Amino acid sequence: MKRLVILLIILMPLWTGCINDIPTDCEESNPDATFMSFRSSQIILPSDATGVVESITIESVRILVFSKATGQVVTNELFDIDNLSLASQDPETGDWQIDFSNIVVETRPGLSIVYVVLNENIVKISNQTLTLALNTITNLTEMQALVNTPLSYTNPLKVTYNTEGKPDEPPFIMSTFDEFDILPGRPRESPYLADLRGSGSSLKGFELDRTMAKVTIDSISSYPIPEGPTTNNAETSYIFILKMGLVNVPMQYLWSPNRLQTTPPNPNPYAVPVPPYTGTYQEIDFGLEAPLLGYYDRDWNGSILLNIDADTYEVQEAKDTRIWYTGDGKGNNAYSIYKNKLDSNFIAGKQIADECYQSFYTDTNGDGFVDPTPLNLNAGNFATEVRKIYSNPNDSNFLPTYYVLIEPYNLNPQVNGSYWTLKEKKISYYVPEHILANKIETLNATKLHIRAAKASLPDTISREESTQIVWNETSWKPWIYSLGPGGINFESLNGTEFTNTMIGIHGSILDVITVPSGKNKGTHQIVRHYWSGLIRYREGHAKGTLQGKKFQDITSSTNIMDFYLPVRNTPASPVDYNIYRNHEYKFSVHALEQWNPAAAGVVSGTRNATTDPGGISMVLRMSNR
Repeated sequence: MKRLVILLIILMPLWTGCINDIPTDCEESNPDATFMSFRSSQIILPSDATGVVESITIESVRILVFSKATGQVVTNELFDIDNLSLASQDPETGDWQIDFSNIVVETRPGLSIVYVVLNENIVKISNQTLTLALNTITNLTEMQALVNTPLSYTNPLKVTYNTEGKPDEPPFIMSTFDEFDILPGRPRESPYLADLRGSGSSLKGFELDRTMAKVTIDSISSYPIPEGPTTNNAETSYIFILKMGLVNVPMQYLWSPNRLQTTPPNPNPYAVPVPPYTGTYQEIDFGLEAPLLGYYDRDWNGSILLNIDADTYEVQEAKDTRIWYTGDGKGNNAYSIYKNKLDSNFIAGKQIADECYQSFYTDTNGDGFVDPTPLNLNAGNFATEVRKIYSNPNDSNFLPTYYVLIEPYNLNPQVNGSYWTLKEKKISYYVPEHILANKIETLNATKLHIRAAKASLPDTISREESTQIVWNETSWKPWIYSLGPGGINFESLNGTEFTNTMIGIHGSILDVITVPSGKNKGTHQIVRHYWSGLIRYREGHAKGTLQGKKFQDITSSTNIMDFYLPVRNTPASPVDYNIYRNHEYKFSVHALEQWNPAAAGVVSGTRNATTDPGGISMVLRMSNR
């Protein structure tokens, strides 16, 4: 959508001052000198829907004056005004102004060509800084040739937003020129006022336009086009945006003041209209706010409900599943859920197994500590102690009960659709003017590139998610104690099978115990043996629901589509895909339907949103018609 963004430099009465950053003599040392002044710049900027006026950033102003008679440069002054980059609004007139009240230049009287260049310090030209090139200008011919030299555009100019949501515009170069008959003998206190108010003024002058265009994606969503037909928000809920950017962006742009002036010079040294662009192109990748996420995050109030009807394991796991060796034999009474049972046996004077002493083992890895090995014990009372752990009535001793579905199963997902919108809004860049050889063709037109993915419905339930299942019907078999759901029943193990299984869950701690009296009196270097990791589960059939599941296979989707939506001017007729300087192309993007990955010969593009009163919508869709 076209929106004019016009910068008018208005020269009005001023107070004296000199803020040149190129060394000059502020005294009237030349008897032929006269003074020319600038005071303020009136800014006409588009407002958004909330009425907030956009900002503009100006870091420098250069004034060049050339004698029309000789073509020689008379004045070449550069002013650093980065502290004046914020516009202020006049409470009486409502005009937005940047105060240039200190700008005064010494020049020569007579017919002159005056150039104004803004923000020269941000660009390079012909492998040198533009500032250096302008500093060495000696005549009008050199200036015209320099201004006709395209500038490179390799660092995308993104508009950022502050905490209040207001834009901080990047600086970019602007320039203009006009002819004046500068009056002689004007002192610094009352300089000649070269009027630059533009073609709308009753006085001779010109408008200073932005040399670039602004492309703003206001929002990306699955909402229907305003006042358009409703869409299936359950289907569009599957759509995620993986990548966005602009393609066919020129790598060079003209900074010449080639607008149609009220009184253009004859001959005009600058091409009007701008010729078609014939250079190379680049792509601007907007980038993800959260790269690790892999896609643009979105606000979506829908939900996915899983209807579960499956054979299932219900699983319980204690926070501490360790069964300790008591040191008392190799069968019954060898196991306890209490760590200090070994201490009690020491104090009671019982015969403690050799395997409980560190002296029984060797240091096998040279770290200065002995390395205990698993014990060779009988089943004894092991199963009894395991049951004690899981008969504890205190729920705080257990991790949340979870469930494991037994394959094959069907989750029967149900999508409660809702419209979504990307969290990132107002993505805005300044791009070069792009004039096409044929403005109705889209082949080389600047396009919005959107890579979208159709996600999959969830087909698994994690352990954490299973704790949130609401069961409506359940039937369970008896508990089984094992190392995992569906595993072998530990209570049925004995002999070699029991011993071998215990090796896999064995652990030990080196410790010291002091026995004050009795048969085992003294300080002993001991080993505390334990076994851990046993859970209990029961098998059954259950029916229930799980809310809050998320789409999956977003970045790994097998159904990904790239859309290239050409940016165009409005109204839709006549068709015009040129990108014009000093215009803002502001639009929203709407994902209206899923695409058919098997469709033959389909292309992506924009659709005329005839029901959109603003005409500023772009449609993300596939069309073979």
